[in-house]
Amino acid sequence: MSVMGVLLVLFILCMSLILGKSAVYVLSGLFMNLVLFLLLLFFLNQGFSVYFVSFVYILGNSLITLAYVNGWNEKTKAAFYSMLLFLVVLGVIFIPLIQSLAVHGFPAQEMEELSVMNLDMPIRFSELSVAVLFIGVSGALIDGSMAIASATTELYHRREGNIEFMGLFESSMTVVKSILNSTINTLLFAFISSSLALIFWYQDLNIPWQEMIHSKAFVDELAIILLSGVGVAVILPFTSVVTCWYLLKQKTR
Repeated sequence: MSVMGVLLVLFILCMSLILGKSAVYVLSGLFMNLVLFLLLLFFLNQGFSVYFVSFVYILGNSLITLAYVNGWNEKTKAAFYSMLLFLVVLGVIFIPLIQSLAVHGFPAQEMEELSVMNLDMPIRFSELSVAVLFIGVSGALIDGSMAIASATTELYHRREGNIEFMGLFESSMTVVKSILNSTINTLLFAFISSSLALIFWYQDLNIPWQEMIHSKAFVDELAIILLSGVGVAVILPFTSVVTCWYLLKQKTR
C-alpha cells in the first residue's frame, strides 16, 4: 500500500473512532465537496461566469459543511446566514480592492516552464484571482461562523431564566475574543508554511528581498492571509450578533 493509502486509512479510522456514526456524514461530505470542486473546474472550462460559478461553489460547500455534516438546526442556520450575508458585503467592498492589486496571471519565473503549454484560456485571470481569494477565505469564514454560532447557542440554552439581547451578546463576545486570537495565529502559521518553499525558491534564483515581496506569487499568498484575517476578525462578532438576534427571535414565536 502506498503512503497516501496508509494515511487515508488512518484518517478514516481516526474519524470513525472519534465521531462514531457521524463519521459517515463527514466522509461523505468530503467526497461531495470533491465532486463539487470538479464541477467548478468543469463549468469554468465551459466558459461560464467565474463569479457566478465560484459563488455557487461557495454556497454549495457551505451547505454541505454546515447543513449536511452538522444537521440543519438553529446553530447551522445562524452560521450559514451570517456567512452568506458577510460574503455579499465582502464581495462589494473587496472585489475592487483585489483587482487593484493586479496579482492575476502567472509570475515571470514560471513563464519559461509554461511556454510549451497553450495559454489561450476562456477565463479572465483578473476574475479568477478574485474567485481564488474568496474560495480560500470561505473556509476560514465557515469555520469561524460555526464555532461562534455553536458557542452562542450553547450559552443560550444553558441560561438561567430570561436573557436579553445585550446579555447574550456580551457572553458570546467573550467566546469571540478567545477564538479570534488562536484563529489569527493559525492563519499566520498557514501563511508561513505555504510561503516557505516560495521564499527558498526565490533565494535560489538570487532574487532580492525587495523584489520578492513585490512579486505576484508572494503578494497573492499575503493577500489571501490578510483577507482571511480581516474576514475572520469581522465575521466572528457579526455571527455573534446574527445568532443572538436569531435565537431571541425564535423564542418570541
